[in-house]
Parts: sequence; C-alpha cells; structure tokens
Amino acid sequence: MDTPAITTARYVTHGPPGALPVTITTPAQGATLAVSSTTVTGTTTPGASVTIEPADVTTGAPPAVTSVTAGADGSFSATVPVGFGSNVITVTATAAGGRKTGYGQVTVTNEGGGSTVPDVSDPAGDDNGPGTYQYPTAANFHAGALDLTRFQVLSDGTYTYLRATLANLDPTFGVTDGAQLLDVYVHVPGMPATSTAAAFVSRNYTISASGAWSQRIEVQGFAAPAWVDASGNTVGAPFVLASQSDRTITIALPEAQFGTPASGWGFSVALTGQDGFSPDQARGFTKTAGSFTFGVCAPGGTAPVCSAGPATVPKAVDVITPPGVSQATELDPTLGPVVIQPVTVP
Repeated sequence: MDTPAITTARYVTHGPPGALPVTITTPAQGATLAVSSTTVTGTTTPGASVTIEPADVTTGAPPAVTSVTAGADGSFSATVPVGFGSNVITVTATAAGGRKTGYGQVTVTNEGGGSTVPDVSDPAGDDNGPGTYQYPTAANFHAGALDLTRFQVLSDGTYTYLRATLANLDPTFGVTDGAQLLDVYVHVPGMPATSTAAAFVSRNYTISASGAWSQRIEVQGFAAPAWVDASGNTVGAPFVLASQSDRTITIALPEAQFGTPASGWGFSVALTGQDGFSPDQARGFTKTAGSFTFGVCAPGGTAPVCSAGPATVPKAVDVITPPGVSQATELDPTLGPVVIQPVTVP
C-alpha cells in the first residue's frame, strides 16, 4: 500500500527527473555582436531535443523559437535571429520522453547589422573643431572622447542603424556615453518640409541646403534620445546602444517610420560635448579651456579663430565631412557662417 506501482516506476525504477547538462559554446556570455542573426552552438545529451529562444529585451520584439536535435556526440547548432540591444538566449534540452530537462542561458549585446549604405571613415585626432579647440581640463574628460573615426548607416529591412565609432568611449560622469552629444541630420529627397537649422541656434552652425533635413536624431547619455521632423514633431522612439567594447554609439530606427536609406539620402553628423546644465544641452566655450568648458584655443594661440567670441564659435568638436571638404575650413567662423555639409548615399 505504501509503494504504489506508478510512483515506484517513476522514482525508483527509472529514477527521478534529472537536469540535462547544457553548455552554450557560442556566442559567449557578454559578447558584443553586430549582426541580424547569430549561430548558437553547444553540447547536451546525445539525441536530446533542443529548443533555442533569443529574447530581445531592449526592443521587446517577439522571440523566434528554433528547434534542433543534438547529434550523436551531443553537439547542436542553429542560426537564430537576434534583435537590437540586449538579447537573452535560452537553450532548453529535453530527453527521456520529457522526464529529463536542462537549460543554459547567455546574454549578448547586439548592435544590429544588415546592408551598409554609407560607410565613411574620419581622420583620427581631428577632435579640435577648426583645428584649435581644446578639451576641458577636468580629469573627467578623456582624450579622444569626441573624436569620430567612422560613421556607418546599415539597413536590415526592419531597422536602420546609425553607428558612430569614436577614438575613446570610456565612461564619463558614470555613463558610457556621458561626455558625448551626437546629432545626425537626415536629408530625404523629395520631402516637402525640411530645415537647415541646427538643433538650437546657439550651436552656431547651419546645415547645407544640399543636406536640408526632414529628420533629426540627437542622443546623449543623460537624456532620452530626440527624433523629430523639421517642424519639431516627434517622429518615433529610437533605441540607442553605447558600447565601450568597440567604442560605438548605435541608434536603431524602425524603417516603418524612418524609411529605407537609398540613393540621394544625406547625413550631416556633428559631435560635441554634452552638458545637462546648458539650455541647448551642449558644453560651452571659453577663450582657453576651463575645468568644464572647451577652449577656443590653447593659451597663447594666434590663429584668427582665437579672437572669436567664445559664444559665437560652432559647438561642433568633430564632424563627418564629404570628400574634398576640410573640417578645419568648414568649422572656422572667421571665414563666414559655418555650414555643415552632408555625406550622401550614391
């Protein structure tokens, strides 16, 4: 009476339900990816049914579930889609008619992938505006933090990714992108309402007529990103990922609202310092660098721009320029109004 046949068969004859070993070989825990899909490999009990579910916890996109069977050596492999931002990949193995299960889990960061539209390199060491700007002197600011080295636009058919690579992306004020204020002005051919204005008049530059923008995206470490049209209306909610491992700031924009970049699209890119206490969110300038202000010039500087009023110089420490355009010339306020040129999709 105290040893029922069903209970005896389940827990004595066949043993209790057990946990199957599950090891995920790739991708590695904490890896940074830049793809639309990734191959998940690992090992478990030979012949086990394996289910792989990547969950995008940044965008909340519905997960796709993939099922495979482990080989005779226990290995498994499957290519699965991954979304933008943080992805939790869970692998579950089941064997012995469902009586034995186990799981493994890794979290990876994905910067997004797809076809590259423009991919523009920028000279290292030109994070000095018209050639004279100096970083603030406080220890919070790191050399290269405002030095753009590359700008990419990628499209996977669902999202467009705007990716800026910097020479340095060490955390500032406790945030990975705490020093940076990045603006991307997007020109879409044929749009009826456009603007050549900067985000604020006090930025002291405009956008070229050839880059007249219908969408502007601004990101920083201490405020929600802004994505607005030429009239200042919110277009949508972008997703932003700042990755110290490869020094990138990536902005993901749903193409249902942004559109799919194509020939004739233009991108005017300006990077400057963030300052949450400034009315325009951009760090100010003084004649020479202060603890928390940029210097127009180094002490004793003799370039013509050194005589310009600190409140009149463009708040653009580095920009992406098209071929044949000199940043030092483009950002020099002594040569006339500062107008930033776009890079365009051929």
